[in-house]
Amino acid sequence: MTEPQTITGGELLVRSLAAEGVRDLWAIPDGTYMLALEALERLGPELGLRLLVANHESAAAHAADAQTRVTGRPAVVMACAGPGAANLLAGVLCARDEGSPVVAITATRRADIDYPHLGGMQVLDQHGAFAAATKWSERVGQWKRLPDLVRQAFRVATSGRPGPVHLDIPENLLAERGDEATAPIWTDATTSMTATAGADPALVDRAADLLTGATRPLIHCGGGTLRAGAWDEVRALAEHLGCPVTTGAGSRGVLPPDHPLGAAPVSPMSALAKNEADLVLVVGSRLGELDLWGRPPLWPPLGEQTIIQIDADPACLGLNRPVELALLGDAKVVAGQLVDAVAARADARDQRPELAGYREFEATWRAELDAPLADHSRAPMIPGQIFAVANDRFGDDAIFVQDGGNTCVWAAHYHRARGPRQVLWTSNAGHLGTGLPFAIGARLACPDRPVYCVSGDSAFRFNIQELETAARYRLPIVCIVAVDGAWGMEKAAQRRSWGREAEWFGIDHTPIRYDRVAEAMGCDGAYVETADELAAALDRLPDGDRPAVIHAVVDPVANETPPGLDIWVMARSGLGR
Repeated sequence: MTEPQTITGGELLVRSLAAEGVRDLWAIPDGTYMLALEALERLGPELGLRLLVANHESAAAHAADAQTRVTGRPAVVMACAGPGAANLLAGVLCARDEGSPVVAITATRRADIDYPHLGGMQVLDQHGAFAAATKWSERVGQWKRLPDLVRQAFRVATSGRPGPVHLDIPENLLAERGDEATAPIWTDATTSMTATAGADPALVDRAADLLTGATRPLIHCGGGTLRAGAWDEVRALAEHLGCPVTTGAGSRGVLPPDHPLGAAPVSPMSALAKNEADLVLVVGSRLGELDLWGRPPLWPPLGEQTIIQIDADPACLGLNRPVELALLGDAKVVAGQLVDAVAARADARDQRPELAGYREFEATWRAELDAPLADHSRAPMIPGQIFAVANDRFGDDAIFVQDGGNTCVWAAHYHRARGPRQVLWTSNAGHLGTGLPFAIGARLACPDRPVYCVSGDSAFRFNIQELETAARYRLPIVCIVAVDGAWGMEKAAQRRSWGREAEWFGIDHTPIRYDRVAEAMGCDGAYVETADELAAALDRLPDGDRPAVIHAVVDPVANETPPGLDIWVMARSGLGR
């Protein structure tokens, strides 16, 4: 009689993750899951699975979040009992707001003492905490249930509107041994949910009738367009209808920046197209706060514009503005259905005639916007000059990461999004400190593509320790830190809130040379005060495998009022709700 083949719960977990196609596991080594790490050390090369170690659990979650966004696939992060799980929670909450399928795994102390009221060390109600922060959270109660619950975690993370999920595993279960035949692991090819749902064909036909009958149609794309990979279908539909395409500030890149039908998110063309459209096809967007809830003054009053909405989550349909027609399904599949249905009803149209006027108006606005940036010898530089220089120095395949407050407002006006999934930003969460971890995750997921980050100095300080992570993994990412030496966005907020001029309260930083901090952590560093110096510093970067940090001094007075700040304030004021 053949003896049963016994394996630890740690090995069972590792094999289950590999079966789901996982190639990276973010985790800081800890005793509560040491047998999972032992299995990973022993089996990693065979399974094609590697351990990635950050310096803080929230940064690890952000890096995993970035990996999901540039690849479209789930990513996994693990944390230890108690403080590790608590640190992880912030990154998971950010992933939830951004719709990122991050699979978070936490170890707990032994099941016999894992009760907070007993006073055990590093014992928290992790399941309860993560249940409030994720789409789904489950505690693994039996050794043989590990493969099943890993499968379920990936199913939930990737179904409908993607989002983070959580598994909580007692350390004694990871150490427990059992007969592997009693806990079957199914392969990724067998279990993955590759089929995505389309909308009801009758509703698609009705939508096609409305689209072809509209005089001034518009397509507005949110983050769900990028998550679903629907950009080709959106482009085909827009080109057939001859209609403009707008995006949110966090969903830039659906169309190339030079496409005649594309509009920058914060621009006259975008505003005019939204306000004058008689029909809007909303793809993967809730029309949230930064879209002014789909209400005036950015959009026409209710009843004056027909809305068709595509979303994978039924809870998002008609959420903030009533819709004429709701199409429940995957954005890529449903947009493809519409392309076919519209083409069957009408020939391709020329671009709408008023678009020429929109572009002419936009060109005048753009020239006025760019004029203050013309002097590249100005010291200190205007923050917008950072993006102007970076646009010229990084190619079409570069992945851009932005982080900060006013820095991101400047980015919305001056960064040119080259393509889909090439802009990483927490547009919903507004989470500071994601920039450097996002850049790390993006470069690890896309090792052959340039990755650069522009961050405000306040935001950069949140996870500055991850420079060591980038250096350790020899990632040639470039971080440009816009340094005004203060919480820049809060200066205007204090003046606005207090209604008076006053000395800044709690805003100024102790001066720090971020380039020198980077050098101390094994990175290259440079210090610049003008756009010319920034361009030269980027040109001088060696073709190697070291991260680089450029300390870019920006004018603190200019930084107080970036272009479009009034629109940001209007959006944040609750207008329309």
